[in-house]
Amino acid sequence: MKRHEFVWEPYPSTVISLLPPVCLVGSLAWYAVVPLICFQVIEWHQPDRVLRQFGMQQPIPESPSQPLNIHGITLKGKHDENWGQLFAPMIDQWNNRHAFRVDAYPRQEGLLSFNSDYMVWYRRKTKMFVDPANAKTATLVF
Repeated sequence: MKRHEFVWEPYPSTVISLLPPVCLVGSLAWYAVVPLICFQVIEWHQPDRVLRQFGMQQPIPESPSQPLNIHGITLKGKHDENWGQLFAPMIDQWNNRHAFRVDAYPRQEGLLSFNSDYMVWYRRKTKMFVDPANAKTATLVF
């Protein structure tokens, strides 16, 4: 895929309005920095790291959040553990997800400047090309 074949833009409201209701049920969580809890698995949902996908200005993100080393927790053989008590802070954050929304960031108008703080940071942190052969022949236009 060439640069001119890809348009980076969030879904417009016209597309969102066409989604069936089942797709919109969890929309309050789309913009919330909260734990997603499913039985014994907890994953951190961090839309603050991908604000450009929502059409908002993206500051340089903080380090990813993963409190309490939740990836190392297993329920196997722990029948006496009170998981509701152990995960109470995360359950509270989920229950109050409206307070952890990131949709207050300003909308991104137009393209980001090549020299914006975010783009300078982004170029340092990312691979610009997946295919090294493409990197030799590509022309970057910003």
